[in-house]
Amino acid sequence: MPLFSSAFARRTVTLLFLGVLALLVIVAAAGWLTARTGAHTEEVIRERDVRMVAGVIQTALLDAETGQRGYLLTGETRYLEPYTASLPTIREGLATLSGLYLQQDRPDERLVQLKTGIEDKLSELAETVDLTKAGRRDEALALVKTDRGKIAMDRIRTTLGGLIAEAEGRVFQRLADLTLASRLLLWVSGVGALLIVLFGAGAAWVVVQYTAQLVAARHELQLANASLEERVAERTTSLTRANEEIQRFAYIVSHDLRSPLVNIMGFTSELEVGAEALKRYLEGDAMQADRAKTAALEDIPEAIRFIRASTGRMDTLINAILKLSREGRRELNPEPVDLVKLFAATAASVQHQLDEAGATLTVPDKAPVIVSDRLALEQVVGNVVDNAVKYLARDRPGRIAIVVSQSPGRIGIAVSDNGRGIAEQDRERIFELFRRAGAQDRPGEGIGLAHVRALARRLGGDISVRSELGRGSTFQIDLPLRLRVGDSHISLEVTK
Repeated sequence: MPLFSSAFARRTVTLLFLGVLALLVIVAAAGWLTARTGAHTEEVIRERDVRMVAGVIQTALLDAETGQRGYLLTGETRYLEPYTASLPTIREGLATLSGLYLQQDRPDERLVQLKTGIEDKLSELAETVDLTKAGRRDEALALVKTDRGKIAMDRIRTTLGGLIAEAEGRVFQRLADLTLASRLLLWVSGVGALLIVLFGAGAAWVVVQYTAQLVAARHELQLANASLEERVAERTTSLTRANEEIQRFAYIVSHDLRSPLVNIMGFTSELEVGAEALKRYLEGDAMQADRAKTAALEDIPEAIRFIRASTGRMDTLINAILKLSREGRRELNPEPVDLVKLFAATAASVQHQLDEAGATLTVPDKAPVIVSDRLALEQVVGNVVDNAVKYLARDRPGRIAIVVSQSPGRIGIAVSDNGRGIAEQDRERIFELFRRAGAQDRPGEGIGLAHVRALARRLGGDISVRSELGRGSTFQIDLPLRLRVGDSHISLEVTK
């Protein structure tokens, strides 16, 4: 049956395409808004630092001037302590201010003017202090009366006032941008959640319609020729099983995609709370100082990290869905397959991992030639063997064995290992999409065995597992000796 020959297939593909497209748009929008929020937050912090450093420089200059005046009036060196202590602070403040402007990549002429004015002021202060120390106090006072220091200080105040005013203006602008970005992110998350619900409802409606069609089809098949009863029973079983897989797939995808969206919405609210605290603090609410600091240094960065993690998780799920979709569209190509050579190639592909783990893989030296899709069969056996190697126990030498059995028209491939094993409640769960069992200490996305089972059923067979926790597992692959084209067509539509 061609892929697009039924209304169910067309509706399913359309819903999948629209859902993936919507999710991609949501992920892209959320990523962009998250990046913008982070950039705005960093700029708010930098501008706050500019304002603070400017104030420190101005205070230090006043302290230096106070020390100078006291020394000129009294001639006692103890009055020079504020002057001496302020000089390093002024130099460090200038360096810090230059660094902040360099980070923003926006050179400012006022910064040059500030440096010139400060050098003039410090030069005037140093000259008067030196003259006083040399006993030439009258000359020092005459230098003060020239208003050279006053003019330099007035320029400095004007320049610092401009820098502070500009910093405050940029802070309020970025807070407004931050608030807007947070609201847009919340809207994007809400729209995304609504779309998920709508697509889930659409998928459920399609499944219900398709189930009704299956019931009608089974009734018609029961009325067919008696010589076709066995084939009809096989086809009906495949369709029923496929329907169950579709419903399970729809539930898992809806559940796993909704979880990151809930995280994004929750932490977007955290961003709004943090932004509000910053806004109140910058508007002069001193009671919000600690809350604003916590929001800027902890709450907002934490929310951004969680949002990025959630969008990354959504991207991983979408890529996994697309990968399964692409595999499901491939047409099967039955051809003679020498299982002995296939097992040898599989063993060679994992030999490096076996050597690293100190494990062995035993393959049969005799096996029948079957007619099947070579690529799909290589993927099925390769995935199972790779899993066996990946989950070997660390406390004993690994042993993996492939055993072939044969019955009329069928062949069984058993892959046994003495690895960590699988708990009883997880033995069926491991074949579900995005589901894994046991300790999550190995890399993976939870799609390998789901893909293996889908491929095995496309080939007209199935896969099951027997296992004992802590002792090992045996994956049993059951396949026909000859792939029938009709079976592959059924499974192709179901996989999609």
